[in-house]
Amino acid sequence: MENINKKTNAEVLDQILQLKKSFAGKVLIAAHHYQQESIVNIADVVGDSYRLAVIASQSDAEVILMCGVRFMAESAAILARPDQKVLLPDFSAGCPMADMTTRASAEKALASIKALTGEDAVPLTYMNSWADLKAFTGSKGGSICTSGNAKKIMSHYLSAGRKILFMPDKNLGINTARSLELTESDMCLVSQDGLVPADCKNARIFLWDGYCPVHLEFTSDQVFALRAKYPEITLMVHPECVEEVVGLSNSAASTEGMANEIARSPSGSVLGVGTEYRFIERMIRGNPDKTIVPLEKFYCSDMDRITPENILTVLKAYKEGCADSYCVSVKEQDQNDARKALSAMIAITEGV
Repeated sequence: MENINKKTNAEVLDQILQLKKSFAGKVLIAAHHYQQESIVNIADVVGDSYRLAVIASQSDAEVILMCGVRFMAESAAILARPDQKVLLPDFSAGCPMADMTTRASAEKALASIKALTGEDAVPLTYMNSWADLKAFTGSKGGSICTSGNAKKIMSHYLSAGRKILFMPDKNLGINTARSLELTESDMCLVSQDGLVPADCKNARIFLWDGYCPVHLEFTSDQVFALRAKYPEITLMVHPECVEEVVGLSNSAASTEGMANEIARSPSGSVLGVGTEYRFIERMIRGNPDKTIVPLEKFYCSDMDRITPENILTVLKAYKEGCADSYCVSVKEQDQNDARKALSAMIAITEGV
């Protein structure tokens, strides 16, 4: 058997490209913004988790090879056609934040909110979550959201007089609520085991106590240091950062939003970016006429589990007809319920 690990990186990438060509469009390689540059370069599409899932499902490809973490592959599988397969090179590519919520604890939290307030809260679940939580959200009449549309969807439910259980990222929830001018008294923190404090009867937003370990690393001291070095800097950060960091920044945006903001910025701009560093590196290379500096250099270690070597292994397995062990599947009922939550997101966001 051929030892892929003994090949040089260039040899591995060349073999991937040769296999892609031989598949004649049957395989779509989708890579998240946080992937290493060599993987981005061989991908057919690059984007955030929701964009990848949607584009993949709209593709004519028979196989979607997801270069990202497992919930991204699950999202693609939820939206995939029955005749499409979604493959993931390494199932250990997880997400600590997604692990912070379970369906059982979410059920417990909804029941506790009902008992405390007498009202049924609607679940609003971030895209960065496992398929069963998306399914739970859909089964309860709720919606999925992204960092780009969370404000519009949260506003929609609040305007209808609904209380919201926001999962699993408290920081995105807090920053979104603040952008809608909600106060601290409007918000309540729910523990990861689904316990709701007794003094939260009048809360409007119930925030799950989850967070992204990467974006939690960004601090106000880093912002002060960056502004001291570059007084003219325009700083954009991801809304998964803590409230204080977002408040000290010029804007908070998703990775797609940041990429667009950077592209729109005039030549000569000095831009600071607070998110995963591989994305920032690519923005630096793609915008040589601008000064782009990281708030700090932090990496998502789970993204590192996807490598050119295991991508090549999956492609070889698919060619040989033995790629089933890399196939990501979602139970039919969970797929149906999760699609309801995704459909709700699209309907609210697009005003359908």
